[in-house]
Amino acid sequence: MGGTKLMKDKYLKLKEWFDSYTNDFTMKNEKDQQNINLKINHSKRVTKDMEEIIKNFEMNEDEKYLAKIIALYHDIGRFKQYKEYQTFSDYKSEDHGSLGVQVIKENKLLADFSPDVQNIICRAIEQHNKAEIDKNYFDHEKEIFFAKLIRDADKLDIFNIFVKRYKKESQEDFIIKLSTEDRVTDEVYKKILNKEAINYDKLETLNDLKMMQLTWIYDINFAETIEIIKEREYLETIYNSIGGNEKAEQVYEEIKKYMTTV
Repeated sequence: MGGTKLMKDKYLKLKEWFDSYTNDFTMKNEKDQQNINLKINHSKRVTKDMEEIIKNFEMNEDEKYLAKIIALYHDIGRFKQYKEYQTFSDYKSEDHGSLGVQVIKENKLLADFSPDVQNIICRAIEQHNKAEIDKNYFDHEKEIFFAKLIRDADKLDIFNIFVKRYKKESQEDFIIKLSTEDRVTDEVYKKILNKEAINYDKLETLNDLKMMQLTWIYDINFAETIEIIKEREYLETIYNSIGGNEKAEQVYEEIKKYMTTV
C-alpha cells in the first residue's frame, strides 16, 4: 500500500478534493443548502467516529488512513443525488452507494492506488447503505472488514443525528415525514422480532423508525462500536423518546440482554 507518509499525503489530497467538490454544490433555496451542508458535516463526523472505533485496533497507519478515506467518501454520491432529484431517498431516486462509486470512478480519484485498494474502497462504499452486507460481492475478508467498519461508523453518526432530533421532540428537520401517532406497525414489529432487515419505505410511524433504529445494534460489527453506543446512551435516549409502548419495551429488554453478551 506504500509508506505511511505516502498514504497520509493521498488522504490529505482526497480531503482537499472532497472540500472543493462539495463546495461546488451551492443551492439557491436555503433549505436545500442546509441539506447539502448536513451531508458534508455528516461525512466529516463519520470520519471522526471511524478514528474513534479503530484507535485501538491492530491496524497499521496505512490501513487507518484507508479507513478514513472510506469514511470521508462513503456518502459522496449524496451530493449528485440531491442536486438531480432534490431527495435523499434512494427508492425515490438512485442508490447513493452506487452513485458514490460512479463519482469516484468518473473523477479518477483512486488512480494512484493499487487495484486491490481501489476495490476495498469502492466495495465498502457500494455496500455501506445496503440493508445487509452481501458477502458474495467481495473477493476476500479484508474487503468485508472495511465494509463492516464503514457501516459501524456511519451508524454511529446516524444515531447521533436522530438522538439530537428526538431530544428536541420535533419532526421539523426530518427528511422522512412519518405519522406521529403512538403505534408500531404490525409488519415492522414482526420483522423486528424475527431480526429481519427493514427498509425505510416500510415505515409508517415515527415509532416504526425508532424501533428500527433500536435494532441496528444487531447490525453493529465491532465490540468497540457497541461500547461507544453505550457510552453515548443512544439506545436509551431513543427508547425513552418512544413513551410507554409494550412492543418497544419488549424489544428494548431483548436488546439490553443482547448487549451484555457481545
